Amino acid sequence: MTETPGSCCLQQELIEDVQRHLIRISELTRAVAEALANKNENLAAQIDKEVDLELGRKERAMGALHQHRKEHCC
Repeated sequence: MTETPGSCCLQQELIEDVQRHLIRISELTRAVAEALANKNENLAAQIDKEVDLELGRKERAMGALHQHRKEHCC
């Protein structure tokens, strides 16, 4: 983990957490598209539920980042 100027270690960890969730959302949405292209609607629906769950995780991570910035003026 590389600390950027004006950024504390915790903020960097929070940013990396958000990035991990965004990458996972991207992977899952590609998988949904692939399942639909293969006419596998049941699999697409299952993966879509995972997308929803991952979006919630990303939102919580973003909230934690915003709260940290607000409290610590990072």
